[in-house]
Amino acid sequence: MKTIKSSVTEIKQILLDSYKGKSTPDTIYQIKEKSRGRGLGIFVVKVLQNGDIDFYFQYFVDGKSKSKKIGRYGTTQGRLTLAKAKAEFRELSATYSSGIDPKVQEQEIAQKLLDEQRVQNEIEQQKQMQGSIGQLSDFYLAHLKQEKGETHFCNVQKAFKKDLVMIDPATKASDITKTDIIRILHAITERGSLVMANRMRAYLSAMFQYGIFFDNSVEAVTKQTQFFIQMNPVLAVQKIIKNEKKGERSLTEEEVRLFWYALDKSGMSIFRINVFKLMLLTGSRVEEMASLRWNEIDYAEKTITLASGRTKNKLVHIIPLNEIAFDIIKNNPKQHDVYLFPADSNIEPLQVDGFSKAISRLLKRTTIEKFVPRDLRRTFKTLTGKAGISKEIRDRLQNHALQDVSSQHYDRYDYLKEKRVAMDIWNDYLANILN
Repeated sequence: MKTIKSSVTEIKQILLDSYKGKSTPDTIYQIKEKSRGRGLGIFVVKVLQNGDIDFYFQYFVDGKSKSKKIGRYGTTQGRLTLAKAKAEFRELSATYSSGIDPKVQEQEIAQKLLDEQRVQNEIEQQKQMQGSIGQLSDFYLAHLKQEKGETHFCNVQKAFKKDLVMIDPATKASDITKTDIIRILHAITERGSLVMANRMRAYLSAMFQYGIFFDNSVEAVTKQTQFFIQMNPVLAVQKIIKNEKKGERSLTEEEVRLFWYALDKSGMSIFRINVFKLMLLTGSRVEEMASLRWNEIDYAEKTITLASGRTKNKLVHIIPLNEIAFDIIKNNPKQHDVYLFPADSNIEPLQVDGFSKAISRLLKRTTIEKFVPRDLRRTFKTLTGKAGISKEIRDRLQNHALQDVSSQHYDRYDYLKEKRVAMDIWNDYLANILN
């Protein structure tokens, strides 16, 4: 195959017509318009063996010649007249003269279209996979039947069967709002069942929390379903009965999340905020965290070691730090040489009595039920149990005095390895709550 090259001052219609009869099976003719400068590109015509004529944009990148096909000559659909080909050449020339490689630009545009199509396909797939409130309740009840006691499962199933039916089961779970939750609870209170309304609120809250976690589980793949719930709609709905028995207050998961982020927006000192967060993270007493000292922290081992004089049971207590807790300590401002959390006087640590007042002020701006600092310790105990940590390890994490003979007189193992594992589990569980 040979190529006969030539150049002309300007490629005109009469020239194209003159090449119509010159097609040969072993020859390609290439005609260039004389260059106006490498920075503008060159208009090229190729006459193929079969007589077809193609237009090209020729240009140079790093001294190497490149070309991009503009189109095929003709007047039928999908082909270009000479005028149209030159118009497209001018557009490519403008792109090239601005420093952009036309071929690269074409590839980027093609990739963008592919990406947009992929996003659209994902949206369509999401619509097909998106689970309804009926599916959510069915999945949640199956989960309860497998993971919880029979009595609890039956109670929830009965409550859903009686009162959840007022919402169309085909409604997407992510479309349920606090107004829908209020409607359900209002119908129950109208029957005079205030306690049942409180229970139903708890059941629904747990169900939506399950739905949030469901999307990141193996079940979502197995059942080809996702709920795409961004926020638990029950969080903004207050309890019907608010009184809690003294000494039994434990924050729910949604209350922990609300409290955590309310702290960040509270305007209270970073030291007090960090104490509250560390109490939730370690299950420690307020006086232990408020008086925390720099020399009690081992950065290499990621532990806090409280001497016997600093603990209630007069036993040395080693607290392994998980990722969230370690980041808080690592980023805590060092304003005092001894204490992590100095008072405004910068002489002594934060005083314990100020923490109850700080919580009371904070709660006035939230929907969280009343609690006191020591309830954070109970919350840690409750939620770490829910996370799957054994009571024995929870007791050791909180430095409870174990009363059995073996623990008191013979067991000198520090359980640090087990406590580290437990704190990592709690780290992930709390991170899911906060997210």
